[in-house]
Amino acid sequence: MRPFRSWSLGTKLVAAFLLVVGLVTGLGYGLIKLSVDRALADLSLREGRAYDQWVRTLIVRFRGLRVSVEEVRVILDEAPRPLGFVLTDPLGRVVLARDPGLLDKTVPPQELARGLPIELSDGTRWILVPLARTPPNPLHQRFMDAVNRSLWAAAAVVGALALVLAWIFVRHFTGPLRRLEVAAGRIAKGDLGARVEETGEDELGRLSRSFNAMARSLERAEEAKRQLIADVAHELRTPIAVLRAAVEGFEDGVLEPNPENLSALKDRLHLTARLIDDLQQLALADAGQLTLRTETVPLGDLIEDIAGLIQPHLEDSGISLSMDVPPGLPPVRGDRGRIEQVLLNLLSNAMRHTPPGGRITVAVFPQGSQLEVVVSDTGSGVPAGDEERIFERFYRGPNAPPGVPGSGLGLAVARAIVEAHGGRIWAENRPEGGAAFHFTLPLDGPAGEG
Repeated sequence: MRPFRSWSLGTKLVAAFLLVVGLVTGLGYGLIKLSVDRALADLSLREGRAYDQWVRTLIVRFRGLRVSVEEVRVILDEAPRPLGFVLTDPLGRVVLARDPGLLDKTVPPQELARGLPIELSDGTRWILVPLARTPPNPLHQRFMDAVNRSLWAAAAVVGALALVLAWIFVRHFTGPLRRLEVAAGRIAKGDLGARVEETGEDELGRLSRSFNAMARSLERAEEAKRQLIADVAHELRTPIAVLRAAVEGFEDGVLEPNPENLSALKDRLHLTARLIDDLQQLALADAGQLTLRTETVPLGDLIEDIAGLIQPHLEDSGISLSMDVPPGLPPVRGDRGRIEQVLLNLLSNAMRHTPPGGRITVAVFPQGSQLEVVVSDTGSGVPAGDEERIFERFYRGPNAPPGVPGSGLGLAVARAIVEAHGGRIWAENRPEGGAAFHFTLPLDGPAGEG
């Protein structure tokens, strides 16, 4: 068994193909030989019976002639086929047989009783006793030998053709597999640009396309990982550099540890902590381990609380906030703290992109077994074609206001939280200008469970 496992796939396929051909050929040979043997045996039996009957009739009809046993033997020796009987005397001793070994032997009484008594003109009495087994016909035997030779020749030709076809099929099947093996080995060594030729619409062709899709996905993931590391390093470099410069300034006496300087350092520390927290949440979401403390959340009350929290900042920026939250909304099922984080991220994003004198609108309305929340603004909108990219990590877009703090992780975190709740989030531009961010949350109770 172990040597068989060490065979290559091509060798196994050829061996299996030849084994099937051999079994089919052997079975066909056996069935054909059995059918021919039965047909010849039946034909031989019919011929033997007819010939024996003819000989018996001849002997009985001409028993009035004066013939001897020797003369009868001469006539029967020239017969075209072996006799199916022996001639015995009344006591059962064989006096005439085609097989010399049977002469002078005594036939058992039960076989002698089945014989046909014959009396010649000279008073000689014979008994024709049929043989238990009719001797084979030489003509039939020669025919059977010819059939056997033809069958073996056909088996040899079929085996040779099977070997050629097996070689062709094996090359067809194992060629793409060998290319896949080489490409997989290159990917295992770090060459994520390895691809295989996509040919055919069969399983091998689909396997090649799936392999190439997997390789492209791995290549994108590797590129995203490198970009993520570079972005994290870039985002952390600035606050750390500011903190280090401030600490060195305090040490050298260049900066005074007054409330203003300490407040600036505190803001940088909060920004760095927020960045690290966002990265941790995204990592948990990627691993499917983002925990949710689900409860019944009255979404209208939550939005009003958030609106009261950010109202002072909106007034300082000259931005108005309008609410379109109908009373009596059914509650949703989710993590109150994380839903609040999603709303704050979307509102903060809207505030950064809305100029003074603009407006931010928060609307909520039922949508089947979910509630849909829309946060819209009157800013510059989402660049065409970037509706999906803005949810990528560290993507800020060309319309990001210069000098405005932000790591580009807020929307990515919002998407991870919404999807963890079983909802979805998307962005679109408003016809009258500005962007609108939509997200859905499942309702609490039976309506949300459906």
